[in-house]
Amino acid sequence: MPSSDDNLSDARQATLRTLSAALGHEFADLALLDRALTHAALGNEGKKSYERLEVLGDAFLNFAVADVLFKADTEVAEGQLTETRARIVSQKPLAAAARRLDLVTHLLSGKGLRDSERHGERILADLVEAVLGAILIDGGVTAARAFVRRHLLPKGELAEAAAATATKDAQTALLHWCQHHHLGQPIYEVVGTSGLQHEQEFQVRARLADGRAAEGRERSKRAAEKLAAEALLRTLRGE
Repeated sequence: MPSSDDNLSDARQATLRTLSAALGHEFADLALLDRALTHAALGNEGKKSYERLEVLGDAFLNFAVADVLFKADTEVAEGQLTETRARIVSQKPLAAAARRLDLVTHLLSGKGLRDSERHGERILADLVEAVLGAILIDGGVTAARAFVRRHLLPKGELAEAAAATATKDAQTALLHWCQHHHLGQPIYEVVGTSGLQHEQEFQVRARLADGRAAEGRERSKRAAEKLAAEALLRTLRGE
């Protein structure tokens, strides 16, 4: 039975083999990688595009990254897990990975696709997801996981994404803590004011349903809420 690779020119096969080495996965069926790098603009020429592979790759990527995050730190609240995962699988970092792998050089597209579109973040991100989908079909879950770890979670990127999420304000950090420990949503209430109207200070209490609370005082209500949240979070953490 003839291989589906037989439909590819020798030159195309050679470039795809080179790309396979850079991806870290040797394709048994090069036609899958070729399809992952074929834009829908060529559909009217009888070539299948990457769109279905992209859908598959997107779904697997979200699962794989969430799994890595969960195993990396089981104490991270679900809200922070979701935010960090969303950051890692967003267009910008995926497009950066596509540039590192030079995927757009191998992209087949019709004349209707402008050069600015070929190099745009949306298409670059789509290519990464399509290539991941092709690897998943060709090599299975293990090969797809390896691609995600090697190219989409490079050293330091996971920690960087988590750190960026962790720099949220104290009220968000407190909310995440409460969600993780099933404490309900913290309530903020103004318990006092002092000073003249143009120099007024607000005293705000951050309170949980179980009665634990902490207060903060500042020149604005928002700043006082932040101090109260910081104080309550320190109490909850036993600091």
